[in-house]
Amino acid sequence: MMYIEERKQLAEICRLLYDRNLVTACDGNISMRIGEDRIIITPSRMNKGMLKPEDMIIVDFDGSTVEGGGKASSEFPMHRAIYQGRPEVNAIVHTHPVYATAFALAGKNIPDNYLIEAKVILGPTALAEYGTPGTTEMVEVIAPHIGRVNSILLKNHGAVTYGRDIVDAYNKMDVLEAIAKTIIMSKLVGDPQIISEEKLAKLKG
Repeated sequence: MMYIEERKQLAEICRLLYDRNLVTACDGNISMRIGEDRIIITPSRMNKGMLKPEDMIIVDFDGSTVEGGGKASSEFPMHRAIYQGRPEVNAIVHTHPVYATAFALAGKNIPDNYLIEAKVILGPTALAEYGTPGTTEMVEVIAPHIGRVNSILLKNHGAVTYGRDIVDAYNKMDVLEAIAKTIIMSKLVGDPQIISEEKLAKLKG
């Protein structure tokens, strides 16, 4: 079996996402770039909290299976588009986290001027129009955003984050959901207060 350590790492992240309620049952898909022409990705229709290293699928950039007995996630085209558009990205996390998806369902983006984590860890988030999962339509709706952000809300669907490695991509999803939850909860208490541009600028230093 090829890429044993990468398989283990992907399985560990899947379990972590499940334990953190960032993914439920069979939804979502996670992948890592391996070298220049290989992707290791979660299989289709399998509970992410129960995945084992040997369940992961190795595919090439044409989508052909290199190793694995199952079927690669139908969202592979979305993953490929991100990798092709961002050579420095080596991992992608796509899930349907409740609070971030609530923003996407309402057709609203998550502001980046409420919490410092948005600037320091996550960066700006884009809101993509609805695209049918697993189709070229999904690729078309995220295409305008791939190059300028590391997190995208998918209308009526979920969210996708990506980064230099699988931990970075996971951290972005974790922070995205935490920010979304905090904003929604704060609205129950009162009106959330923004951080001024002047104060946010200090974070960049």
